[in-house]
Amino acid sequence: DLVKALNDLESSASSDASVRECIAALPQEVSDVSCLEKLKDQNEATELSKKVEEACALLVNYNGRLASELQERKRVARMLRDYKLSQKSAFAESEKKLQIFKKKLGQVESVRQELHSHLQSLPDLSLLPGVHAGLAPLPSAGDLFKL
Repeated sequence: DLVKALNDLESSASSDASVRECIAALPQEVSDVSCLEKLKDQNEATELSKKVEEACALLVNYNGRLASELQERKRVARMLRDYKLSQKSAFAESEKKLQIFKKKLGQVESVRQELHSHLQSLPDLSLLPGVHAGLAPLPSAGDLFKL
């Protein structure tokens, strides 16, 4: 949802270059009150009135889109904050697990060293005299359980 919202913001009103260019290209008489004094007749006034109405419609539409974008940006900011908090929480949990595993690794290493030390302290059986040569073979299962 967060990625989709961020992608949607890329095509928001504030990044709509064509509308911004239209607004920038509006004639000066649409926004400058002093141009009213230069009007010569009713036709010029009517024409200017149409231009002003078109400019107002464009600006009202654009302002509405900007207001919606502002609300969306606030929503995305909350989503980002929540995501950041969840990532911090997940990181803290991972750090705890890491410490537990490090402790267990230390215990395993300790047992491994003890085992290695114990194996080193055992006598070398290859140095003992041939114990196997003089012993009689073990009885078979049949010899043990004669009926």
